[in-house]
Amino acid sequence: MSSYLNIYEIGQAYGGPEEGGWWYTCGEPVESTEITNLNKAQKSRDKLNQRFSNISRGYSLGFGEHDGVDPNGFADDDYIIKGGVWGDTELLAIIEGSPAEPFPNERPRYE
Repeated sequence: MSSYLNIYEIGQAYGGPEEGGWWYTCGEPVESTEITNLNKAQKSRDKLNQRFSNISRGYSLGFGEHDGVDPNGFADDDYIIKGGVWGDTELLAIIEGSPAEPFPNERPRYE
């Protein structure tokens, strides 16, 4: 079975207004490399995550500057579009049994 060193951009997406608003973690693949040497890949993962901890990815505004803004252009949480990453994002390197794929597969539902 193959293993992969996958790098994701991780953020928080708006789930919906229920219970005062809720959020979920989502990830977008940045890179995926098949592993031939697990020990070397683990060292690479650790070095990457150390480097990533010092990198600022910038602030995301959902689906863009129009997200969370009323028709007059004023900030209003009643106009936040479900999905879309808000706030700071981070990079994360992990070893998985398959190439990197976006997650979650489906937007979660509040229950």
